[in-house]
Amino acid sequence: MNIAICDDEQKCISKVREDLCLLQSHENEYSFDEFSSGKELLADFTKGKYAIIVLDIEMPGLNGLETAEFLRNIDDKVIIIFLTSYEKFACQGYAVRAFRYILKNQPRSVYMKQLDDAVHEYYRNTRYILASDGEKTEKLSTDDVLFIEVFSHKLLIHSKNGDFFTKGTLSECEKKLADLMFVRLDKSSLVNIANIDYIRKNELILNNGTTLFASRNHIKNIKQCFMDYSRSRWS
Repeated sequence: MNIAICDDEQKCISKVREDLCLLQSHENEYSFDEFSSGKELLADFTKGKYAIIVLDIEMPGLNGLETAEFLRNIDDKVIIIFLTSYEKFACQGYAVRAFRYILKNQPRSVYMKQLDDAVHEYYRNTRYILASDGEKTEKLSTDDVLFIEVFSHKLLIHSKNGDFFTKGTLSECEKKLADLMFVRLDKSSLVNIANIDYIRKNELILNNGTTLFASRNHIKNIKQCFMDYSRSRWS
């Protein structure tokens, strides 16, 4: 996993690097690039180069928020973490879909959990579903899957990149994807909680504008899972 750390203070870069290394499941699981300014990071950046970028907000020249805007225009999937001593910029992180806004002076246990959450988010996003209709097989990122439904005795996977048929049962699919927050919408479909924009009564509005309707038996669980997922990203 490639990680970029951008901070105008070398001691902060070194600390973040050391803390992330403590989360490795094996030696050299992570590789690091270090940058002292947003301009320096952007000069090196290309889409898909980094899994995670840790950005200090208050830097001379381009600050972290401005840098993140440029990064997000190039790569819509990279996980961005803001690291700062101040809470006042937190709301602005939503604009660039930052995964975490971490305060440097918070309790270490909380700080380490937030770093660990970012690592787990990366691995969650890099899981795949193999969709095979017997003639060809497509590798679909679970992060791109919107919802899955039973259609003509097959599974129809609706993703951000189109619709794909595959063999299998919904129950089997539900078991495989349970840890990724795929939950029942009704008896014949699953929805990806991560791709819900908001919920209105029993209506689920997805990030792409699609509206789905949850059954009365499942809406309570969907709402709870959606709240848990939302809190996990900003706590």
